[in-house]
Amino acid sequence: MSTPEVQEILLSNEGYCPICGARTRFESTHVWLRDFYICKTCKTCPRQRATAMVIEQVCPNWRELSMHELSPCIPFFSSHCKKYTSSYYFSDIQPGYADVSSGKRCENVEDLTYSDNTFDIFMHQDVLEHVFHPEKAMREVMRVLKPGGLHIFTAPKNKQLLASEPRAKLENGQVRHIKPEQFHGDPKDPNGVLVTWDYGADFEDLLSAFGGYLINTYVIRDRRYGIDGEYLEVFFSWKLPVNQLTDNERKQLLRNLPHGQQYLPLQRT
Repeated sequence: MSTPEVQEILLSNEGYCPICGARTRFESTHVWLRDFYICKTCKTCPRQRATAMVIEQVCPNWRELSMHELSPCIPFFSSHCKKYTSSYYFSDIQPGYADVSSGKRCENVEDLTYSDNTFDIFMHQDVLEHVFHPEKAMREVMRVLKPGGLHIFTAPKNKQLLASEPRAKLENGQVRHIKPEQFHGDPKDPNGVLVTWDYGADFEDLLSAFGGYLINTYVIRDRRYGIDGEYLEVFFSWKLPVNQLTDNERKQLLRNLPHGQQYLPLQRT
């Protein structure tokens, strides 16, 4: 019987995990820390721990609020939030209904079945780079948020790209590839999930124009909490009048973006 290969530990340190809520050790067997810098106790990665830290800072009472999470990847929020719900996207299930085998609810973030002003918090991690129409997704999220609600999310923001660009488009029900196909890992599909957008330096402006509310960005790099690596930004937006953009402000944002004018005219939801 062959002996399993032991992977070399490239980075290792003790610290406090905001998911475990306790002291632990963080280790990585790969230079790509975003996916491999793992908590030895709960197996979470840096962006998950960063999201937990940011929501604790900007909305410390989140455990008492109504929260919806798209495509949850860890049980942390469901186990701590009293009014938590979640959903996934299944291409073969009508949105609003549950998958028979798993019981998981199907939702399409571009056309949510929830009523207006339903949730206090709407959360997702690494979802927007897999939707064809982020402008529809952002409008839908802000629609289902209650006044004063929080939209918090992660997505890869490429430091080498000035203007966000689609990698693929959906035309007449068929996928048209603009760039070579690229897939990210997906626990529901061994083939992975298609990357449809490459986001760049204009990401916050683009999504602010789409959703109609200004977006803030938190960036944490702190190995005491096991947070290091690429694409660690946590984005959030409050559905508050002080953050709301007028139609003219949204249109002006789009006019100033390299690929923004294709989305004019915008209509407020």
